[in-house]
Amino acid sequence: MNHRFKTPLAVFRVGSKRDDDDLFDDRKSGKVADLKCFVVKTQTEAKADSKPVMYIVKKTVGVPKAADIKLSDEVVLFGRRYLVVDANPHRYWKELLVTCEVKGNDRA
Repeated sequence: MNHRFKTPLAVFRVGSKRDDDDLFDDRKSGKVADLKCFVVKTQTEAKADSKPVMYIVKKTVGVPKAADIKLSDEVVLFGRRYLVVDANPHRYWKELLVTCEVKGNDRA
């Protein structure tokens, strides 16, 4: 297994804020933390029913247990934004399951 230790991870908290006319929800994201993490596992699945082909990238990432990360936060890892879909606490660290959709090329 290829662990990548001490990888920089930026955490963004995404919330919505009503505008002055109370018509639209503006999506605001604020940076919560910069952490060092390690990548445990990467999994890629193809959604073949869409054109162009979309890939779903799932990563399992380990962060310090005291990190302030909630579900539906966004993390930036290797220059790509991922959505936090699950968090499992372990004894000394916290395991995050993050996912992202990536557009692939259509070479058949």
